[in-house]
Amino acid sequence: MHCLVQYEQGSGDLFAIGACYFHRCRIAVITAPRALTDRTHRTVSTATVQASKLQATPDAALLSEAPSSASIERRLAARIGAARYRMWFAEPSCLTLNGSELVVNASSPFAAEWVERNFRDELAGVAADVGLLTVRIVALDESAASESPMTGSHAPAPVATTVPAIRRDQPRWRRLEDFVVGDSNRIAFEAARRLAEDNLGGIRSILLHGGCGVGKTHLLQGLCADRRSRFPNERIRYTTGEQFTNDYIQSVRAGNIEAFRARVRKLDLLALDDVHFLSNKGATQAEFLHTIDAIGLAGARVAIVTDAHPRALRAFSESLVSRLLGGMVVQVEAPDRNTREALVLRLAEERGIALEPAAARAVSDRAIGSVREIEGALARIAAALLLEDMGGVATLTIVERALGIGESGIRGVPPRIAAIVEATCDELGVNRDDLASTGRHRRVVLARGVVVHVAREMTTLSFPEIARHLGRTAHSSAHAAARRVRDMLDRGDELPPDENTPGVRSIRELVETVRRGVERRGRAAR
Repeated sequence: MHCLVQYEQGSGDLFAIGACYFHRCRIAVITAPRALTDRTHRTVSTATVQASKLQATPDAALLSEAPSSASIERRLAARIGAARYRMWFAEPSCLTLNGSELVVNASSPFAAEWVERNFRDELAGVAADVGLLTVRIVALDESAASESPMTGSHAPAPVATTVPAIRRDQPRWRRLEDFVVGDSNRIAFEAARRLAEDNLGGIRSILLHGGCGVGKTHLLQGLCADRRSRFPNERIRYTTGEQFTNDYIQSVRAGNIEAFRARVRKLDLLALDDVHFLSNKGATQAEFLHTIDAIGLAGARVAIVTDAHPRALRAFSESLVSRLLGGMVVQVEAPDRNTREALVLRLAEERGIALEPAAARAVSDRAIGSVREIEGALARIAAALLLEDMGGVATLTIVERALGIGESGIRGVPPRIAAIVEATCDELGVNRDDLASTGRHRRVVLARGVVVHVAREMTTLSFPEIARHLGRTAHSSAHAAARRVRDMLDRGDELPPDENTPGVRSIRELVETVRRGVERRGRAAR
């Protein structure tokens, strides 16, 4: 498939040059004679829709009526809503047909640019549904018309831009081969890969759940992309819970619920992201439940992503929860240390940042929550490199300064020392009474040092005050405990695995985890 980008210059012919952003395919070069017009128009966009190539090929039922302006108007109003349709497309002769082309006649260049920017995908989808090949948005260029004398001379030739029409159910998906696999997400990755290959032992439904930024959407889109490459004739639809809800509501209001059902129930693969958006939406949940049943009866596949286990989803009907549990349910956990380090190196390479090994470990120990945190950390490091003109090499010193490592964490009201003690004990599996005892167990000693270190970072307490909270009469013990933790951080020491932490992790990661636990308790208290 070739994606064409056409321009017209002077008295020459149309020629195509450029690159396809969405499909990454080469650009074919074509020529065509220049067309002259008796009115001055500026064509803002021509979206080439190759309906036979679209992943969500229209069903026969949707193509039963011949293309007409009236049918296109009805479909477009159903897609974007009656109010938005009346505002932008209700003018007479706004939507016209020219052979296999849908022409959108905008009232001004501003309106044309707005329509192209905000309704491009909807117009492309409607055109594909009725079997049209292109969508052209044109506007009267009043300034050019005023400059052109009304003496029979021809107006300037129009400029035409042809770009691939990407429908809402055919986005630029991520790929499975770009996914960083680790112990925290290996099962989820294999489930997605095998479903794409049709090699999941007869299982036709998977549900991935986990926190934000752990790679669930990447896996879902990668599944769709891999499945499309293996089975190009299949009808695959990726959508979100919000979009499913909006489409359903619009179809009910427009009175064409059967057309909506034909689009979502006659698929080979339905991939629904953020299904938790359906919470407290009883009618939409019922429609989704029947959609799952219809797809299952047809022998098709369903892939679902949510932020919690189905049993933990709030305000979900029991019948829908039961259906969600009927497939393979897999948790995508937060990336472990090794996975984070691999992610840091991969994302840094994509940004052109060279990280020293110690700097890479510092980033992975700091950004422990999600991939988005790693991306944010690398963005700050990239900005620091630009300011310091370091040529793309990030040292540990630059990383620490960019991420604020070692700086005071006091923001607003300082946390209570009790919250720091609680977070530290929970993370290390230490009894709170042990901190005030004279016990010298290795984990108890470490816990005392972490409490002092974090308290000095996040509060305004002095060493004597912290020592008193820990049941110590002399503040020299608090000094010594903080110094031990600081030395461990400087050396990059690691904690060996035990019953509380099955994997190896660094002292820096431990301190960051405690700090976040304190912040989480502070938010809950408010």
